[in-house]
Amino acid sequence: MEFEGTSVAVIGAHAGTGPAVVKAFVEQGARVAVGNIASHNRAAAALAGAVEFDIDPSDTSSIVRFFDQCETTNGPVDVLVNVAPPITSGNALDFTAKDYRRVVEQELIAPILCAQEAARRMVPRGFGRIMSFISMSGKTGVHKHVAPFAAAKGGLVTFSRSLAAELAPTGVTVNVLATALFDVQIASMRNGAEAIKGIPVGRPGRSEEAAHAVLFLASTNAGYVTGETLNLSGGRFMD
Repeated sequence: MEFEGTSVAVIGAHAGTGPAVVKAFVEQGARVAVGNIASHNRAAAALAGAVEFDIDPSDTSSIVRFFDQCETTNGPVDVLVNVAPPITSGNALDFTAKDYRRVVEQELIAPILCAQEAARRMVPRGFGRIMSFISMSGKTGVHKHVAPFAAAKGGLVTFSRSLAAELAPTGVTVNVLATALFDVQIASMRNGAEAIKGIPVGRPGRSEEAAHAVLFLASTNAGYVTGETLNLSGGRFMD
């Protein structure tokens, strides 16, 4: 129960593997605050044991207010997890300028601003863990029909590395988790069974596995891991 009493903030927790991340921290005794993003669908995700606050990640005053609420309720935030929302596919040439700008604002600028505010509060305390989920396309760039998302998440990888380098002496680590073909994705795919054939381990990832990867990176034993992008792909992508 290393995380007993730890203050954890999970922004966008209703999306993707977010519910599993919240559940894992709650089961470990952490005090979890969820940042609800208006554009995310919250209908299907149960987040028992967490407190929830609204946040507009494009608005710095809303971000500051969210972290103030977290501190008032659960204490200063020790761990921040940015969860990526589901992506919309389309041809690179068909996305409009408005589409590209919207995705970059939501998928790159928003998590950057949240990480920035978290880091400002963590650095004076000499400890912190900042993590962001991305799609594997943001690291590899080889997937079709996700150009704006791949571009934004690729930017988040390099930003995280830069931030990690700056914060390395302070006790605050910054890492990224790149997921590929997890249960939450396969469930919404028409050709899910066919996609699984391309995964060397022979199955999609389980949300609980992503959550436990987060637990490791959030632990005190992960203090020597920073600036990394952890592949969670079942062997599809290796480096």
